[in-house]
Amino acid sequence: MRPTRLFHIAASLCYQLKTQPPDDAVSTLITHNLVFTSCHLHSLLRQLEYVDFPKFWSQLEDKEQGCFLKAFHMLDSRKGRGTLAYLTSDLGVPHSEQKNKPQQYFIVSHLLKRMGRISLAMETIQMKVVFHCFKLISPTLLGEYKNTTLVLEDSGQNYSYQLLVPLYKVCEGYAGRVVSVPVIQLAQEVCESIRDNMGMQNFVQVYNQIQKDLKAKRDRRKHEEKLMAVVNPVRNAKRKLRIAAKHRANKKRKIMTLKIGRWKR
Repeated sequence: MRPTRLFHIAASLCYQLKTQPPDDAVSTLITHNLVFTSCHLHSLLRQLEYVDFPKFWSQLEDKEQGCFLKAFHMLDSRKGRGTLAYLTSDLGVPHSEQKNKPQQYFIVSHLLKRMGRISLAMETIQMKVVFHCFKLISPTLLGEYKNTTLVLEDSGQNYSYQLLVPLYKVCEGYAGRVVSVPVIQLAQEVCESIRDNMGMQNFVQVYNQIQKDLKAKRDRRKHEEKLMAVVNPVRNAKRKLRIAAKHRANKKRKIMTLKIGRWKR
């Protein structure tokens, strides 16, 4: 099966996960299919020593280009088409990727990034599906780097960065919502699996980098909020009202979760 088709199938599964909350049977099916497509997509692309995407894109048939376009749009309806347009232009890969690195790894990395965002944006069932996928695909994507010291820009650690970001947020309490204890335990279990697959030294390096990046992002956001309070107080007041409403909803959800837990005892 060609990489174009595999990527389209993986994107379709992510779209289904995002738009149609699955039951247990469907969740298992989506998990297995996502693991299969992600691992085989990685294996096929890895066989290519280097991919010049503008040249690669020009050699595709119209039908295959359409598959790529639909896949990127399903993964990100707002920026997907723009990401693909930039990737296939003469400008090369996005700013987050170095131009002297094999560009084919960006496809799998982008897929993992969107899966991570789905896990944080959707309900518990979707989060479990994504985390189970991460656990199952990490040996294939990261296993070869276990005994190798890598710099953060290398493809293996790019994968690990995308895998660990949502797990870090759940484990450290930065998910932006209430997460049940079983899901936190699952996230910790997946982190341990990734650590075993890529090696302790590489794991600590990536984990610390995520911590540093998220802290810088939070500090930048706080600075912008303080600036907005001075420049646009009306907008700042509306923002505070939205945050207060969100906190009330989270508190109510947490209370209901605790009550349900007591009822089940």
